[in-house]
Amino acid sequence: MDNNQQSLESSVSEKEQLTTADGKTIEVNDQGEPVYITAEGSALASISPAAERALTRKFDLRILPVLAVMYLFNSLDKSNLGNAKTHGLEKTLGLKNAQYNIILRVFFVPYVLTAPFLGILGKQYGPNRVLPLMMFAFGLCTLLVTVAKNFSGVLALRWFLGMSESAFFPLVIYYQTT
Repeated sequence: MDNNQQSLESSVSEKEQLTTADGKTIEVNDQGEPVYITAEGSALASISPAAERALTRKFDLRILPVLAVMYLFNSLDKSNLGNAKTHGLEKTLGLKNAQYNIILRVFFVPYVLTAPFLGILGKQYGPNRVLPLMMFAFGLCTLLVTVAKNFSGVLALRWFLGMSESAFFPLVIYYQTT
């Protein structure tokens, strides 16, 4: 047993013990805070409600604004192509017949196909690493659309844009819950 575990166990009061359905024993220390003991007998550290609120607030102030900006850029892109069509995209690129509709639809093919794999990568390497990489790729593809001169260039960029945006929402949810 290490010193931290001994000090935690020595601060546990023997007055009150509760056993949860999953086999954990909950004891109350001298300050009235719960100390959790696992089935193996090791103590888990407890945190006071005030410290938990302070920690949650700190996370919220650091993580949520960044995620909000990421979400803003993600949603702006969803309306980019519609705005570009209004300002003459079809004329500039020389699109014919249903080519604009194909450009719209091609985004969702890699979006659906790559979301599970990028989600697994996000779980394996952590969303704090994968989300910025995805946002960098998303921004790069969005910027490169401005230099595309024909239908095939925009089509390829929309394909990669769909890939880079595919696991954004699942990873944000995973990031907030871990």
